[in-house]
Amino acid sequence: MIGEIAGREAIAGAVTHMMKPHPPRGWSHNATDGLLVDIDGDRATLDAQFMVFSILGDAKPTSGWPAGAAGAMGTITPIESGYYHQKLVRVDGHWLIESLQVSHNLPFAF
Repeated sequence: MIGEIAGREAIAGAVTHMMKPHPPRGWSHNATDGLLVDIDGDRATLDAQFMVFSILGDAKPTSGWPAGAAGAMGTITPIESGYYHQKLVRVDGHWLIESLQVSHNLPFAF
């Protein structure tokens, strides 16, 4: 394990202080794929791959878009990838996340 952030307060602090704010016209998108689910009674595990994309929309020029411009204006750049491993438990008919482990493919500064 490279590092660990555990518990509500630690996770809230990481989201607040470790992530850069999005720039104007910017945001991010997390995509998951390759879901593997194993259910054993009221317990389950869920594994998935993830990729995070940074999206930055171009500013509309004051003179307007150039002639012939069409479609989405900006860039989409992959910035993170890795794996989610979740343990779930069923309580009163509802599946709840018991734990979530995130493994990044890139070094991560703590």
